[in-house]
Amino acid sequence: MRLPRKGSWAAFHIAFFLSSYVVPLILISVLYMWMLPRLWRSSVGGRSAESKKGKKRVTRLAVIVVAAFASLWFPIQVILVLKSVDVFKPDTHFKISLQIVSHVLAYTSSCINPLLYAFLSENFRKAFRKVGLHVRE
Repeated sequence: MRLPRKGSWAAFHIAFFLSSYVVPLILISVLYMWMLPRLWRSSVGGRSAESKKGKKRVTRLAVIVVAAFASLWFPIQVILVLKSVDVFKPDTHFKISLQIVSHVLAYTSSCINPLLYAFLSENFRKAFRKVGLHVRE
């Protein structure tokens, strides 16, 4: 089995970075930026203080979900790109630990959204209560 040339390995990792981080981040950002103004313009709930408060909570939740994705996936994506162009070499315990922690952060992203919704969305907690599962307020 032949290993790819250095240039093609770097190109692969840069394409991987773009397709698995940059494009999804742009996509969720654009979709939320499209959804949130529509939410704020909608007449659902009227213009009451409670309606504004709910819209602010939804906006905050959307920003936190996007920020969590961006911040949790960023470290490992940077390390992979830097490794592919021979800038990052896991040749010390610190660098190996940094790479492991970066992987753990990325995997954490897979399970954090339900927690964010549970702690930041009152409606989500109410729905859980209805099905018999209790989330602490």
